[in-house]
Amino acid sequence: MARKKAEKKEAVREMLSSEGSVLRSLAAMGTFRLSLLLKDRLDPEIFKRYPRVLYDGVEPEELALGEELLPVDERSERLLACLGTNTVALSLLELLALRMMEQQSAEVLELANPGNGTGVSLLTAARAAGYTDMIDSAVASMREAADVARFLLGNPEEGTGGFHTALYHLDEYLLAFLGGSTATDRAFSEFAEKRNCVDALPPLYGVDAEIKRLSKRISEHMGENFTLLISGARESGRYSLTCAAAEECGLPLLAVDFDYLCGTQEPKIVLQRLVRSCALEGRALVVRGIKRTKDTEFLIGRLERLYRAYVTTPLFLLTEPDVKLIPALLSEYFALRIPTGAAAALALWKGYLPKKQKGLAESLASKMILSAGQIRRVALAMETEAAAGEKVDERLICRLCYEVLDDGRYDNVKRVEPGFSLDDLKIDERNRAILNDIVKQVELRHAVYDGWNLKKKYAYGRCVSVILAGPPGTGKTMTVHALAGQLGLELYKVDLSQIVDKYIGETEKRLEEVFTRAQKSNMVLFFDEADAVMGKRSEVKDSKDKYANTEISFILQRIEEYDGIVLLATNNLQNIDQAFMRRIRYVLSFQLPDKETRKGIWQSAFGKDVPLSKDIDYDFLADKFELSGGEIKNIVLNACFYGAADGGEVGMPHIMKALYRENTKLKRIAFDGDYGGYAYLLHD
Repeated sequence: MARKKAEKKEAVREMLSSEGSVLRSLAAMGTFRLSLLLKDRLDPEIFKRYPRVLYDGVEPEELALGEELLPVDERSERLLACLGTNTVALSLLELLALRMMEQQSAEVLELANPGNGTGVSLLTAARAAGYTDMIDSAVASMREAADVARFLLGNPEEGTGGFHTALYHLDEYLLAFLGGSTATDRAFSEFAEKRNCVDALPPLYGVDAEIKRLSKRISEHMGENFTLLISGARESGRYSLTCAAAEECGLPLLAVDFDYLCGTQEPKIVLQRLVRSCALEGRALVVRGIKRTKDTEFLIGRLERLYRAYVTTPLFLLTEPDVKLIPALLSEYFALRIPTGAAAALALWKGYLPKKQKGLAESLASKMILSAGQIRRVALAMETEAAAGEKVDERLICRLCYEVLDDGRYDNVKRVEPGFSLDDLKIDERNRAILNDIVKQVELRHAVYDGWNLKKKYAYGRCVSVILAGPPGTGKTMTVHALAGQLGLELYKVDLSQIVDKYIGETEKRLEEVFTRAQKSNMVLFFDEADAVMGKRSEVKDSKDKYANTEISFILQRIEEYDGIVLLATNNLQNIDQAFMRRIRYVLSFQLPDKETRKGIWQSAFGKDVPLSKDIDYDFLADKFELSGGEIKNIVLNACFYGAADGGEVGMPHIMKALYRENTKLKRIAFDGDYGGYAYLLHD
């Protein structure tokens, strides 16, 4: 008796382990179930007709033996975990496997329960599982099995009756999985990435502590419902950090972009198939680039609930900084933010810069706070420039930085190409010293705020803000150009005509957009004629006054929060609200130039390639005419055109003609005596 039992056990073992695939083992179990179901219902001759599908002489203990001896490996363990203890769901899968392996099974299934068509119904599976009568427990088990079946097999083909007659099929991915393949589900194969622990990782710098914290949380919560929220700007290294931490824990990943989930026509089906792949392959799902939309919380909430039901690996949600997902989560979570600021930028610059340029890291980190991905692309561009024979200095690196920045930064602002250097300025020594201080403050921001740990003391108010005040033409705009050029930063002039709006709240909205984009793009913001938005607050007499004061208060607050460079020009410093002055770091006062400065402006205004007559009297021009630098530039430019039309050389006659017309334009009264010995030139 014992010998016969042992032989039967060995026969069952051999049948289940044939060729070692999960699919064949399940098909063998399907044979046992069908044979046991039909044993007393069909003529023995029918068993002989279908020897590959029906097992003559099957006993209930053989089915129990089969369940006991079903080969267990990682694949089958994960599959059985999805099925749980529901015998109807297990029976359904076994019958589907049998149908796939043996063509004759379709006919036998019809004998067992008519109406299976091209698939297998829950009713057939329930009967094969031992539910001969549709009692309450059978219906409850079928309803539970329907949920599991939809997860593993997708939506069924509608049957002729209720949910129990719907027909299920093995899809391409599940068939490949059961057969031992590692193919990616075609539903998302073009939009997802499988990353295994042995895959090479891109270099990471400055986030060692974050990787350690993240990998510790992964290890502590493996096998539990746990969500990891990693926030940071686009290209900040969220995914690279996730991959590094997962690699330390030996955790394979399946990554998909949030934009794909939002753009698909059937997000519910795609979510189900993503979660199924993670459950069956033991992977953790990573949703990359989650941004704020009207459907974000709903979509992530649906994903998390499905994930919690079937997967025991962590769920990674990689979000942009302004996305708040915690209210939508049901499971325990851990939130991690990618480091930002000059300290993080310094680590990235030091890591990515070639050895020859590593000395520029601190200066670049103070001026160019880029993401990890952007700095990596700048480093690649530097290699290309160096290979082409270009001199890779700080100015070139800054230019490359702007080339990789998002072009969306141009709304409501106009890029201005700096055309001057600090050496071109003819200003007094006090203003020159202030300009040098501004340059040093920008270049040493990292050393002071991070190196000396002043960042905590000065959580806001770190904006390098400068007011340039003085009459028109005294050099304010030229100084702005020179300062931006010296720093190697792009200069953007804010178009106040597009910013200031008569409708309540619109001005603040547009200003917020300007500052937000400026923060991302490391630009120097230049407000010309700043009185338009920064004038004195008035006594509130009506709603117009109230909202005008609100605009002023808003820009005060926004400048204080801005971690960049803001330059503001005004013709009259007295018109600027005193609250602004308390928040401004530097004030440059411009006056009409004195005689010596005017002489220097006259001499430098002509380019070195302009053909000049030897009779130009710079001392006379500087002594007799109290002009601003802007007016002198206008005169010089017009004189050059007069000279070009008069033989190609610029002399005093051309200068005096241009000077006379400039005075006339500005309605200045001037007599012949004012032009000294050159008055005759005005009457030619």
